[in-house]
Amino acid sequence: MDTDASPLGGTEVHYLDSEHVGAEFKIFVGHCGTEGVDAPAVLYLTDANGQFGGTVDVIRLMQLSRHLPPLLVVGIGYRVATIVDTLHQRTRDLTPTAWPAYRRFEPERTEMGGAPDFLAFIRDELMPWVNSRYGSSQDATYFGHSLGGLFGTYALLAAPDTFTRYVIGSPSLWWHSRAVFEQEAEYAATHDDLAARVFFGIGADETHEGRAREAANLDATEHAKATAIYLDMVDDLQRFVDQLAGRDYPNLRLRHEVFPDEFHITVPFVNLSRGLRWSFDAPT
Repeated sequence: MDTDASPLGGTEVHYLDSEHVGAEFKIFVGHCGTEGVDAPAVLYLTDANGQFGGTVDVIRLMQLSRHLPPLLVVGIGYRVATIVDTLHQRTRDLTPTAWPAYRRFEPERTEMGGAPDFLAFIRDELMPWVNSRYGSSQDATYFGHSLGGLFGTYALLAAPDTFTRYVIGSPSLWWHSRAVFEQEAEYAATHDDLAARVFFGIGADETHEGRAREAANLDATEHAKATAIYLDMVDDLQRFVDQLAGRDYPNLRLRHEVFPDEFHITVPFVNLSRGLRWSFDAPT
């Protein structure tokens, strides 16, 4: 355990090798009101290099008014400094399919399509490790943003029992010509239920026009890269939610929110707060 690697009180850092992925992961653990609690519920999140600290602080603030129960927060990250340094790894692990044509926009994304292996790592390696080490319960919640939201959507359809609750923020449903829509249709063709509680949230300005405004302060090269593909993530998500809701699964609890005046990069913790409040029946 590397106790000096995190400035947050009540947190730990570990390193865990995965046979499924063939790589090492940096595992951030935050104790949020879990002292003396037997078998606490667990929140798993991706992109921990950029979102673990904020997630722990948001949860601890919410717990002051008992909006949330005790939670063990487990962030999945990498042995690098910040989220800026994780572009290669997160593309490898969070995308369900390889999309080689995308490299003409982002040539540094050399590995793709590792979501099946990453999901196997979570289910077969990380969760047993967490449960044996911390005595946590099987009550698991997922939070992911952007490609992390895409991964959460993939996991929901590939192995829905992995998590009890899914807080899916601004999912990159556009990946690989919106292949996740086909995954949803394939799931529906072979299942008559989807037992999960799922929150989808997105910023109202996650449209093509909004992305152009969000990129206004970037230099010309980065601005061109940010707007190279026409994307309307708000419309994508609305269509996906409509498709999913139209299946009338008896045990699917579904909520979808669009937050005014929020961009892709400003909305993650809004999605987290609202998603957790709804998922745990806190006041909204």
